[in-house]
Amino acid sequence: MAAPVIEKKRFFCREWAFIKLSHYLEQRPTSKTCGVLVIGGSGSGKTALSAELAWPSAGANARHQRFLNKRLLARHFCQARSEASLSPAQFVRSLVAQLLQPGSDEIHRVSSSSPIPGSATTTSNATTVPLTSREMVAEAYAEKLRTDPEIQAALQPDVLDRDPDDALKKALLFPLLELEPPKCCLFLLVDSIDERQTLDFPQTGTRDSRRENDNVSRTIAELLGNHHHLFPQWLLLVCTARRQSRPLSRMFSGFRKIPLDDLRKPLVMRDIQQYILARLDQEEAIRQHITPDTADMLNQLHIKSNGCFLYIEKVLDGVAENFIVLREVREIPCTLNGLYLWLCQRLFSRKQFVKVQPLLNVILAAKLPITQEILYKCVKTACTNITIEDFNRRLHLLRRVISVSRAGALMLFHHSFAEWLLDVKHCTQKYLCSAVEGHAMLAAYYTLRGPELNADEICVLGQHLQRSITNVATTNCNLDVHTLQVLWMIGSGAPIEDCYLDSSECILWPRQEVKLLKLLIDAGAKPSEKVVEDDTSKDAVSSSQVSQDVSPMDESPSEPLTELLGESGDINQADSCGQTVLHTLAADGNASLLELALTTCPQAKLEATDRHGQTPLNLAARHGYADVVRVLLASGACADHADCDGWTALRAAAWGGHTEVVEMLLEHGAMVDCADWDQRTALRAAAWGGHEDIVKALLQHGADVNRTDDEGRTALIAAAYMGHSEIVEHLLDFGAEIDHADNDGRTALSVAALCVPSNHGYAKVVTILLERGAAVDHQDKDGMTPLLVAAFEGHKDVCELLLEYEADVDHCDATGRTPLWAAASMGHGSVVSLLLFWGCYVDSIDNEGRTVLSVAAAQGGTDVVKQLLNRGLDEQHRDNSGWTPLHYAAFEGHIDVCEALLEAGAKIDETDNDGKGALMLAAQEGHAALLERLLEQHRAPIDQHAHDGKTALRLAALEGHYDTVRVLLSHNADVNAKDADGRSTLYILALENRLAMARFLLEHARADVESRDSEGRTPLHVSAWQGHVEMVALLLTEGSASVNACDNEKRTPLHSAAWQGHAAIVRLLLEHGATPDHTCNQGATALGIAAQEGHEHCVRALLNHGADPSHSDHCGRNAIKVAAKSGHDTVVRLLEEHSANQRSLRPGINGGESSSATSVTSNSTAETKPSSAILNPLSTQYSPAESPDSTKRRSCVSLGNNSSNSKSSSNLTGSTKSDQGKFNQNSVVNQVVLSETPQQDTGIRYCGWRIVITKKRKSINKFFSFYLSKIKLPRMKK
Repeated sequence: MAAPVIEKKRFFCREWAFIKLSHYLEQRPTSKTCGVLVIGGSGSGKTALSAELAWPSAGANARHQRFLNKRLLARHFCQARSEASLSPAQFVRSLVAQLLQPGSDEIHRVSSSSPIPGSATTTSNATTVPLTSREMVAEAYAEKLRTDPEIQAALQPDVLDRDPDDALKKALLFPLLELEPPKCCLFLLVDSIDERQTLDFPQTGTRDSRRENDNVSRTIAELLGNHHHLFPQWLLLVCTARRQSRPLSRMFSGFRKIPLDDLRKPLVMRDIQQYILARLDQEEAIRQHITPDTADMLNQLHIKSNGCFLYIEKVLDGVAENFIVLREVREIPCTLNGLYLWLCQRLFSRKQFVKVQPLLNVILAAKLPITQEILYKCVKTACTNITIEDFNRRLHLLRRVISVSRAGALMLFHHSFAEWLLDVKHCTQKYLCSAVEGHAMLAAYYTLRGPELNADEICVLGQHLQRSITNVATTNCNLDVHTLQVLWMIGSGAPIEDCYLDSSECILWPRQEVKLLKLLIDAGAKPSEKVVEDDTSKDAVSSSQVSQDVSPMDESPSEPLTELLGESGDINQADSCGQTVLHTLAADGNASLLELALTTCPQAKLEATDRHGQTPLNLAARHGYADVVRVLLASGACADHADCDGWTALRAAAWGGHTEVVEMLLEHGAMVDCADWDQRTALRAAAWGGHEDIVKALLQHGADVNRTDDEGRTALIAAAYMGHSEIVEHLLDFGAEIDHADNDGRTALSVAALCVPSNHGYAKVVTILLERGAAVDHQDKDGMTPLLVAAFEGHKDVCELLLEYEADVDHCDATGRTPLWAAASMGHGSVVSLLLFWGCYVDSIDNEGRTVLSVAAAQGGTDVVKQLLNRGLDEQHRDNSGWTPLHYAAFEGHIDVCEALLEAGAKIDETDNDGKGALMLAAQEGHAALLERLLEQHRAPIDQHAHDGKTALRLAALEGHYDTVRVLLSHNADVNAKDADGRSTLYILALENRLAMARFLLEHARADVESRDSEGRTPLHVSAWQGHVEMVALLLTEGSASVNACDNEKRTPLHSAAWQGHAAIVRLLLEHGATPDHTCNQGATALGIAAQEGHEHCVRALLNHGADPSHSDHCGRNAIKVAAKSGHDTVVRLLEEHSANQRSLRPGINGGESSSATSVTSNSTAETKPSSAILNPLSTQYSPAESPDSTKRRSCVSLGNNSSNSKSSSNLTGSTKSDQGKFNQNSVVNQVVLSETPQQDTGIRYCGWRIVITKKRKSINKFFSFYLSKIKLPRMKK
């Protein structure tokens, strides 16, 4: 069989788990433990985590898993639906194959019919790229395998299958120990190491088919558990397993554990929250269900999931498909098993499930990937009258519980659901499936194709026969089971003679199963020559030996029991699941052999428990094996033993609907009111499951009819919710309290009005309760009456019954919602019509100021909206936010509702409290079709401005709705419209780095790249400030933006980029012609600003493009002085080296003079005077013959302000560090403090930073006067 298929899904969160794995991997050389166990319950994401390690996602968020993937030596995924993946021999074969494929992303299977070395080894080409640690190990192992005959011998197919333990040691572990340790530690990944074939109960007599060596590992878990101590010190074993695997914990004691669903850990809680938020962010279909009324349901979903990602995934998938309404989350049980039951109740009525049950049986039993065509042919063997159209309808009913692989194979969406369908304890008798029936249909399908079957398929036929024909005791046939199976095989016409091949390509190689081997040989299979040669070996299994060991013809009555007990002969010996021989026989339903075992072995422990706390009696009662229960009770088994969940045999039998077993247990004195840990009794279970006979039997034996569970619910409430009218009557006849309320304040009538629509008895239940005097207007804790609940659910007949019994048609719940409001909000037109007929009040308003018409418009029910308009509701009513019904309909994109409202007189240009009209809301949500209709037929104002100045085009562009933007542009929307701060749409896109939309506007609308805000800034200014390199490049190339555009303070984009330290943008602007020495109003250049802020790379880029380091601003400050003042020594050295280099390149400079001048006025730097405050004089003069700039004087001046009337540069400010040793002690310095946290000082908020001006010192210098002036900074708003 092909390797199991892993369908990789989108991956979210779990960064902390990858970091932990990385940490453990680095600690491996010094750690005493050699492995990590990732644990979690079903659906917690163990396989998803493993798949992400094996095939990491792309993007920045996946860097941890990509790092780990480079250290992955090999991987193996155990899957219950693939027996090959559970085979220890196949596991060893898979690891070796991966080691021999170091450069491949796929795991190529290596043919086991030939020695592995000869078919898989490759020689790597010489390359200059250094090999990774994994590649080095793979190459060294391949070389060792080629030269070591012992390894090759251990990998021979017969050796692998006979003793995988020895093969693992000789072919893998010992060679790895002999290799030179790689530079980095590697890890081996094994997913679902505790997985086993749970879909088929073990057949009688197959507890241990290995007679020769009881120490041979039967599972991959045992294989690794026995040998993980031999792992090299550089190799870490990473396994995933379910949390409740206690035997596994003992096998891997000392392993570090990473729990994925421990809600006590904040990181796990955050993962659940982030997953929900990520789904909301990525899926519009889910977001549209979020309202103020339903938002709290997401928090309930988070709590109810108990850390199970699968639980949340199935619920959110249902919401996205409009199959589940968010408010129903409060009704969903809090466990995965409970969710499965709730889903099946929603998906299938009893008649529908009977139709799809054969399909599920086949899927559960399939050993090979099964396509739709094969499934149809299998089902047709049992349902001979089924047509392809009927089959497709049945398959369509299963669309939400099955998935289709890329290869077209059908499978259940998760293995835990397959387990649930076979566990009557959880799925109840109503949804219980039979893998045995599935095997029978598959056997019939292969039989019909008998002559054309290949060797693999013949083995599969034998497997299905052995699992389908298990008991002939109930028939009149005189032949034993084995003989019937042999005759069936012969009668199929299959070419059995050549099917016994020396190959492990079969799903289950025949020589691994003695009984299957005997079946094939007795049916006529002939061993290959290689097997005949191996018969001389003591380890070979020949046909004569098989006949001698397991021939049913010569069996004495005790031989099956002897075979079952094995060599130890201990009937109380437990397997890895804690089950003894009695458990196995009870689970098989083999009463005759069980009776023989109890008679032959009086020491057998009847009360032995497995890992779930179940005794043989618990198992037999759970499966409904009355004969087995009778034998165990007669032998003295305790009828009241409870398992780990508190379920007694009576509770399990009542839940499963096994009437005969229940009556038998009651006759033997079982406690009728014994409850599980949730305080649910057998009566409560039978009432929920709809088992009328069992309910009557329990009531007649004195069951407490009014006993409540932990949620305060009685058997009557359970039966009413499930719609079991007959059981409701019986409970009422035995004195059930009709108006008892549970912890939510709901009575039986309340839940009957709420119950699942697929249970078609709910109207009858309501009728019975009303006739028996149930309170018709009882309110639960939310203030909801049965009528209000039924209106929400759309149960018209229930509403009519309640109204006939004088239910209050205008009752309001705690949030002000009436039945009419409830029906309208859900789009139940028939219920709305009924309530209007009964004269309900139509002008009610809820707590948010919405009328019924508003909620109906939001829901999109055109029929409901028209009914309410005809009744006279105001189409112009404004709620607390100023939204009219038209706003709601436009926001949700309901075209027909908008048409109905506009025809009724709604104003198209009506605005809400924010100044937004219906067109703007439709554009914001991306409803292009509605937008087209409003513009073409209703002349909606296309350039209407909200109070903040935004237009429909702005809103659509910011949300990334290209189709909507295209529609608006085609109707001549103003692409350059400005908001209240003077910012255009392109400006905002540049500010938020919406690159794709900005390019779209530049290409299709020729947006104005020179549009300025109220402070004169262009999109290029804000892009340079924010550091958006690609946006800057786009504006310069596609938009031809002016690179030297000035704002109101004469600052260019180069100033902004230099201030923020965006060196890449500085270089880009300079390459596009930016003037390096452009000065702002305060005379500051980009170089001075970059020097002050300490941005070395920006300074270097500016100097390389000719920026003047000696330029002084109006206050006499040059680049070196502001850098020195701010303590940026690296920048000072850079500037000094540059200046020195420039002097050395200019002949005629008087290198002996070091005097410079400082500015004495705020208006000119041309006149200078010597100053004693000069720190690093770099004044130079050029001769007219050598430079056109020789008439200009460039000087380095001291830092300061010299006029109270001048504006200090918003880019060039005082440093965050003071340098008292380099300045006059009497000077006054402006210091800028940047902080992300709020401060008490008065300051200016700028792009998330708070800039605060503090006064350090105030005095007068004999040369200069400094005055502290307010710094004017640019304000950018999103």
